[in-house]
Amino acid sequence: MAHLFFDLDRTLWHHEGNHRIFFEELHADLGWNSYGTSAQFAQCYLAINDRLWDHIQNHNLGVEYVRARRFALLFSEMGVDKGSPKSLRERTKDCESRLKKRLPDLGQGYDGAADALEELRQGGHQLHLITNGVSEPQERKVAALGLSQFFTVSMTSDRAGAYKPSPEIFTAALREAGAHPQESWMIGDSLLRDVLGGQGVGMRTAWFHAEDAIDPDAQAIPDLEFRHWRTFADLLNRAIGQ
Repeated sequence: MAHLFFDLDRTLWHHEGNHRIFFEELHADLGWNSYGTSAQFAQCYLAINDRLWDHIQNHNLGVEYVRARRFALLFSEMGVDKGSPKSLRERTKDCESRLKKRLPDLGQGYDGAADALEELRQGGHQLHLITNGVSEPQERKVAALGLSQFFTVSMTSDRAGAYKPSPEIFTAALREAGAHPQESWMIGDSLLRDVLGGQGVGMRTAWFHAEDAIDPDAQAIPDLEFRHWRTFADLLNRAIGQ
């Protein structure tokens, strides 16, 4: 039996896919056709959001830093920032509110993930989450995916007071799960935050590199690499048995 700690965004919850759905709805509702397509808005937003999240994770800042800036930057880059400063503030506040209410309840995931988790649970493994993010929206994402029943411990960066790859978030999760690093795996899409972070506290690691994944964010050698969830349980059990 092993303790398996999973990342959430871009590992179980399809970050890009759910944002595309959100921006299709927002684009149609707000009539942004003259500024670009919903796909262009989503692509621009995702690049801005990733930059801001990298900044707060590197400097251990709160998520309000991101929330206060991402839509204003999006409007500027997409040419939607016309009007008074007051109207811009109101527009950014409205969009942030819409995102907060809608995005975490979108449930596009990756094919085979639920089946893999069920197989691993049936095999006696303990399943947990370690995710950078705020607990309430992250819990809603897990519920939207229909995966809430699988996880014993859900450690978020706001609970731990640290972001991956800092060792504090991993040790907090291990402590709450009653797990030793030597019997634990970290599974995620980020070589920097999941693989190097997990290795930094003595965990074994599995790198999920989906066919539509973003470029690797570091150089690292995980114990296991996989592209499809339907292959993962078998690969992991073989690796554990070695």
